[in-house]
Amino acid sequence: MTNNPDKTISEARFQRLFADTQSMSIQGYRVDGSVVYWNAASERIYGYSASEVQGKTLYDLIIPQEMLGDTKRAVALMFANKQAVPSARLNLKHKNGSTVPVYSSHTVVSLPNDETIMFCMDADLRELEVAEAEVQRLYYYDSLTGLPNRRLILERIASAMRHVNSDCPCAALLIVDVDSFHSINDSLGYSHGDKVLINIAKVLQQYRSATDELARLGKDEFALFLPCVASSPGAAAAEAERLATTIINTLKMSVVLEGKAHHLMACIGIALFDRPNHLSSEELLRQANIALKMAKRSKKNKIRFFDKKMELMVKERLKISQALNCAIQNNELALALQPQVNAQRELVSFEALLRWQHPELGVVSPLDFIPIAEATGSIISMGDWVLEQSCYRLVRWSSQKTYEDMSISVNVSPVQFRSGHFIQRVQSILDKTGANPRKLRFELTENLMVDDIDFVVKQMESLRRLGISISLDDFGTGYASLAYLTRLPLDELKVDRVFVNNLNEKKQGALLAQTIISLGRNMNLMVIAEGVETQEQFERLRSMGCEYFQGYLFGKPTIESDF
Repeated sequence: MTNNPDKTISEARFQRLFADTQSMSIQGYRVDGSVVYWNAASERIYGYSASEVQGKTLYDLIIPQEMLGDTKRAVALMFANKQAVPSARLNLKHKNGSTVPVYSSHTVVSLPNDETIMFCMDADLRELEVAEAEVQRLYYYDSLTGLPNRRLILERIASAMRHVNSDCPCAALLIVDVDSFHSINDSLGYSHGDKVLINIAKVLQQYRSATDELARLGKDEFALFLPCVASSPGAAAAEAERLATTIINTLKMSVVLEGKAHHLMACIGIALFDRPNHLSSEELLRQANIALKMAKRSKKNKIRFFDKKMELMVKERLKISQALNCAIQNNELALALQPQVNAQRELVSFEALLRWQHPELGVVSPLDFIPIAEATGSIISMGDWVLEQSCYRLVRWSSQKTYEDMSISVNVSPVQFRSGHFIQRVQSILDKTGANPRKLRFELTENLMVDDIDFVVKQMESLRRLGISISLDDFGTGYASLAYLTRLPLDELKVDRVFVNNLNEKKQGALLAQTIISLGRNMNLMVIAEGVETQEQFERLRSMGCEYFQGYLFGKPTIESDF
C-alpha cells in the first residue's frame, strides 16, 4: 500500500482517463500476447467487450492472418529490448471480420517486481479514411458521370508511358466528341443533356479494360486510353480504328428524350505512340485533340489519326484484308518449302511456308498479311489450305524414292489452333488426302501458352493421337515457362533465329542457345535451329549438340514450280 496519497490520486486519474477515453483504444498484453487490459474504446473500435477478451490473445482478436508472422516478431522484439517499435498506420481486424484502419502506437512498461506489459494505443481512422476517399473522389473524378476526370487520366497515361511492355508496346489515346450536343441542352434543357452524358459514359465503359482508362474531359468530350493495343504500329492503328468505328455505330442508336428520338453523331481523334515514350501526357492529349478537330472538319471521315502515315497504314491493311478474302479462290497463294538438314547436312525434312502474290499488290510479305489474317479470322481457311497442300505433297512424295522418307513441318496459328473443330478439320484433311500423319509436324508458337494451358495440352494430345508430331517454335522468346514445358507433349524444340543471330554477341546469345539445346536434349526432344546463314553458325551450333538445322545456308524457301 502506498504511503503517498497524491500518487494514489494521480494513478486513479490516469486509470479513469484510460478507461473513459472514447477516441483511443488502449490494450495491454503479456509477453505471450494474452490480454491484461481492454478499455471501453477498444470495445467500440474492435467489437469485443472486456469480458470477451479474457483468456484471448492479441493474435486471436485483432491481427489479420497475413500480419501474424510480422506482428509476433515485432512483439517479441519489444519485450526483449523493453522498447517500442515505431508508430504506424495499420489495417487491423474487427470482431465481424471487417478491416479497421488505425494509427497504432506502442509502449513497453517494465516495473520492479512486476511483469512486463506492452500497451497498444490505437486511434480509429475509419472516419478519416471516408473523408480522404471523398476528397480523392472530388479531386480525380467527374461528379456527373462518376468517371475519372482529365487530371486522373493524364496521370494514368504518364505512368504507362514510363513502363516498358515488349510484348505489346503500342498504345492509343482516343478522344470522343458528340456532335451538336449543345442543341440538346438548348432545346430540352441541361437536365436532359446530363442524362445523355451519363448514357454515353455507360456506353463507353464497355470498351475500357481498367476503371482509370476512360475519362470525361469536360462538356461532351471523353478520353479512352488503350495502354496495350498491339505489337506493331500498323496493327495498333487497325485495332484503334476498329474500336472507334464500333463506338460511333453504338452511339448512333437513338436516345429517347421527351418522347422524341435523338441520334448521336460522334467524331473521334486518335493518337498512337510507343511505350516507353518521352512525350508528356499533355502532348499526347494535344495530338489526339488535333486529330479530333480534323475529324470534326471532315464531312465524310469521322475518325482521324494524328499521324498521316498511320492513316495510310490503316488503308493499306484494309486493302490487304479485303484482298485476302479472295486469295484462295483466285489461286494467289503458293506453298514454299525450305529444307531442314541433320548434322551431316543431309536433307531430312521441309518447312511449309505460305506465300502470296496479288495481281495489284504484288508479292505481299507474310509479316504483313499473317497478322491481318489472324485479326480477321481468314487465317483459319488459309491454314487449312496450307495443311491440305502439304498433305497432297506428302502423298506425291510417297511414290518418289528421293522424297519418300521426307516429312513436312506446318505452322499453326494460335487463332487456328483455338478455333472450333480444329482437330476434326485436321482429321478431315488427312482422310481427304490420304497423307501419312507420321510425316507431319505442327509448329506451335509460345504465345499459345498465355491462356488456358489445360486446353492447349488437350489439343496437342489429340493431335499426337492422330500421329502428328509437335514442335514448339520460337522457344525462349514468348510465354512458355519451364513449368509449362514439362506439361506439353512435345517432340521438338526450335531455337529461334534471334539466338542464332546473337551467337557472338558478348557470349549471351551463345549461352541462351546452349541452354535451350541442352534443355531439349535432356527432355529427349529433337532440337532444330532456324535462321542458320553462315558456316560458322552451323559449326558452333553443331558443337553445342544441336541435331537439325534450317536456314539460307542450306536453301531458301522454294515454291513448287521451282522445286
